[in-house]
Amino acid sequence: MFTMRNIALKLFRAAWANVLTSISIIAISICLVMTMTVYIWNANSQMKADIQALYGEMDLMVGYNPDQQKLLTASQIEEFSTLAGVTQVSSLSLAHTMVEQEKHTAFYTVGVENDDLVKSRYHFEVNLGPNDAILSENVARLFNKRVGDSIHIQSKDFIVQEILPTMKGTDSPNIILLANDVVKAWMNNSQPQTAGIFALMKTDEGRAKAVGAEIKQLDATLRVDVMSDYDVFKRNLQSLMVFMIVLSVFILLISSVLLLSTFQLLFYKIKEQLMILRALGASVKQVGRIVKLQLSLIISFGVMLGTTLSLVVIKIWLPQLISLLHLPNAKTELPIGFILLIALSSFLILQMMTKWQVAKSSRLLPLQIATENEHLHLRWTKWKTIIVSIVGVIALLFFLQAGTGSDQGALFILLGTLLVCGILLLLIPYLFTVILHLALKPIRKVLGKEAYLACQQLMPQVRKNMPVVLSIIGLMVILTFGSSLLKTLQLNDLAYTESQYETAVKINNELNDPTITPAVIEEIEALPSVQYAYAQSNNAYIALQLGEEWLPENYTTIDIEKFIQLKKLPEIEGGNLRDGLVVTKHFAERHHLTVGDRLTIGSYDFAAQQDMPTGELQIIGITDTPIQRADIIVDWSSFLTAQDHPIIEDIMVETSHPEQALAELSFLEERWPALKFTDKATILAQSNEMFFQRWSLFVGVFVILIAATALGVLQTLLHTIYTKRSDYAIQRLIGLSPNGLMKLILTQVLSFVLYGLTVGTLLGLVLTRMLGFIDEGSPMSYDFLTLGITSITLLGATLIVFTLQGYWISRQKLANEIVEI
Repeated sequence: MFTMRNIALKLFRAAWANVLTSISIIAISICLVMTMTVYIWNANSQMKADIQALYGEMDLMVGYNPDQQKLLTASQIEEFSTLAGVTQVSSLSLAHTMVEQEKHTAFYTVGVENDDLVKSRYHFEVNLGPNDAILSENVARLFNKRVGDSIHIQSKDFIVQEILPTMKGTDSPNIILLANDVVKAWMNNSQPQTAGIFALMKTDEGRAKAVGAEIKQLDATLRVDVMSDYDVFKRNLQSLMVFMIVLSVFILLISSVLLLSTFQLLFYKIKEQLMILRALGASVKQVGRIVKLQLSLIISFGVMLGTTLSLVVIKIWLPQLISLLHLPNAKTELPIGFILLIALSSFLILQMMTKWQVAKSSRLLPLQIATENEHLHLRWTKWKTIIVSIVGVIALLFFLQAGTGSDQGALFILLGTLLVCGILLLLIPYLFTVILHLALKPIRKVLGKEAYLACQQLMPQVRKNMPVVLSIIGLMVILTFGSSLLKTLQLNDLAYTESQYETAVKINNELNDPTITPAVIEEIEALPSVQYAYAQSNNAYIALQLGEEWLPENYTTIDIEKFIQLKKLPEIEGGNLRDGLVVTKHFAERHHLTVGDRLTIGSYDFAAQQDMPTGELQIIGITDTPIQRADIIVDWSSFLTAQDHPIIEDIMVETSHPEQALAELSFLEERWPALKFTDKATILAQSNEMFFQRWSLFVGVFVILIAATALGVLQTLLHTIYTKRSDYAIQRLIGLSPNGLMKLILTQVLSFVLYGLTVGTLLGLVLTRMLGFIDEGSPMSYDFLTLGITSITLLGATLIVFTLQGYWISRQKLANEIVEI
């Protein structure tokens, strides 16, 4: 006597291939979702940690601008600390001080307390006393100071207690930290009750803006900076939000369609069991119990295997993969509670899906089941037209709202783009069917009858195999968007570094030493390893008389002839460099100036308290871009240099051998020990290291997602081809050769894969371009190399796997295949 449980397990064992495939695809889908979730968790934590490394734990900075001539008092600080939501307040004072009798440069000096909040902001550890100082690494280098040395600041000696290290990929700032009581006494308008000029505040989670608004009500003249409103925060949060939403949507799409494909195949077989059992007289209740037991076991094993696989991937494989790719270590925390919640939710959702499908199918009569199993054609229905129309209108409204300059513009563009992608995904099966129908005759003429037969048989399989196509499309969209985002960020970092370091070596005159003159360029260019060198001055004040008004501007001084020779400036159309100047195109258009115009220039007369004429200059050229952020450029031979004595700020040295050049340039360091030498190669290497340190987790997760999706797609296709063995046996009976069968299988499989790759790449490019409108100041760059390698790899894997499967199926004895049918 067989129980329902025994019957279910016997049917289970009889269809072991279907069962194992279903379990493995459920496991892969669960693993994809969990890996994505852990990445989002860790990426969000990493971003917050990176921002905290820059700004510490402060949420607000409150104070007065220097031009307001007002300072915070102790009573104000006390009032701030009593506000609801404020957990910590720390006072700051600011001053520009003279160090070691250096007359040409004043140093940014901050007065700080000894609390944890200000220590997190400026990244120091020691407690400062009235005679203690903390120096940035560059200030310590400039004055050759070490911990324990004495340094003279203003009119007092201090002992160096700590030296702040430089963050990789950045320049060390010139900053000095002293006790707040010392610095606030040096500020103008300082009184006994003065606490500082700014206050750092830490608030409860999510309370910063509310506290800021309350402070503005206390004193409307206060400047209140909310850290989350800073551009760096907004850009990081916006980029993270956009990427997380896109990643989540398409990973969930891939997981859903893989599961859908699995359950389609599973229910196809289960419906055959239902048809036979119902035909033998089994009741609806008995059939339901058998099928529910089978599906519950498959889902349970799949979820448990997927959860275990996720733990292995995240804790073992992912760190090993990151190490194998020679990337910096990444944060891979595993929120166990979150993982278990996903596992339980997935189990319940899958159980509800299967319960509904079983209840629906078990009530059908045997002939109805057989008819439904063979009804595979796509149909366009009225409700699809309604949905597409409604979603299309909503997407258009989102784009129109984004175009109005709304604060939520990025979100509207993102939502509109995702809705457009949803419409395209819904239309793809129908588009594929139309393309196949139009291509049938050309395929028969060019590729032969096997290819024609394969494509003809694809028509009724479009609905059945569309989950595979959608999986590949989802993979390519994620790959296109993710790789483009990564490449864009990397190129932006590179462009910024290139803008700061125009040549292989950069020399900074950080103490503004006036004894360094343009004559030193000849000595540098005489060195064997140096190709060329040029100097750039600091920006000096100049007043231009335009009509009856004086226009205050800054100008920079360079060797104009050298810049023309290096193609950094356009050719000059005549004019004398001594009384000539070059202006930017933007400046010339704004003030309606052209080459040949003569301008009266002046300088500020403190006695008369106004600008006074000092001479006349002629515009001898117009350039597209500023130099040293100045719209006005003059030559070192200009009469202005004798009048204003500009100081060389940077010397740029081009060389193919930076190490040799730095060694040869050491004679400059002997003359001027405070000069700072930087080579671009080192900065680029540090910038790259920092970039991959931020994105190593992303790269590792990306590789795992691609591999898991490709594995799921191949498994689904293998299972689909395996279940069609009966069809292939009939085709062999009517004359299809073994090689023809292999060709048929490969044509069918490669058609779906190629279509998925092509449409996925195009959709990914469209999505990436549309999301690029969120930040038009930073054009997107596409990583076609990664797309090409991934596509070729997937096609190669498909070709190898299905050549082997096609060979195995086509070489089976036909008699055995007929018996199995």
